[in-house]
Amino acid sequence: MKKLLSIIAALMLTAGAASCSGQKTGSAPVSSQETTAETATTLQDDTSVTEAAATSTAAVTTVTTAAQAVTQPDPLGGGEFEYNADGAVVFEKPSADTDDRILIAAGQALYESACRTEWNFTVDCPFRVDDSSIIENNFGWQFCKITEDSIKTYDDVLAAYNKVFSGRYPNSSLSSLYLEKNGAVYAHCGRRGSDIFYSASKVTGIKSKSDDEIVFTVENYYDGDDFGGGPYTETEDFSAVIEDGNVWKAGIFTLPY
Repeated sequence: MKKLLSIIAALMLTAGAASCSGQKTGSAPVSSQETTAETATTLQDDTSVTEAAATSTAAVTTVTTAAQAVTQPDPLGGGEFEYNADGAVVFEKPSADTDDRILIAAGQALYESACRTEWNFTVDCPFRVDDSSIIENNFGWQFCKITEDSIKTYDDVLAAYNKVFSGRYPNSSLSSLYLEKNGAVYAHCGRRGSDIFYSASKVTGIKSKSDDEIVFTVENYYDGDDFGGGPYTETEDFSAVIEDGNVWKAGIFTLPY
């Protein structure tokens, strides 16, 4: 009996030493290459589960890869719309019978393009300028000469802007930011800072639809205000004017920042 108890005690000490050895590494112990018969049986029984998991993982990987390959902001997939070279949203076919979810996704894409374009034209300047060639208007604002070969008149500026925005809703501020003089066009490059409290914008729904225009509801989110207030949301209308059957340009629009 004493001999048996000694053997059991020795075995317990050996097991304890092996466990402590695993903990000293600071990470999970590496499995031994020797597989017991019981483990082999368990693995064999779980083969179907493992194969199913592998199939599921492969499917997720495929979806992720496809999503990464899409360069246009079409979060619902399907490739029904994309940006053209100018930044307008273009559908492969007329969008009259398209699901509202796809329309909202396209509205979000156009809204983001409109924000970038409006900022570039009214705050910054999308054209090369010579900041050593300056003129002033009646208010003392300074304007730099545009040196782009394609911009010779104010109408050229307007044509570039209207690649993303529809002429249905003229931008009255552009005429005060671009001036023609001495056979050239000059730009007032204000370069103000954006609203530091602005967080994000989301197209949340469709307000109305007609044959050539869709009005969306946009929620703009802000983290606070200049008076110490907390986060808040502003709701605006935004519209997509449909031209040539499948080209969307921004219509009703307010820059949120």
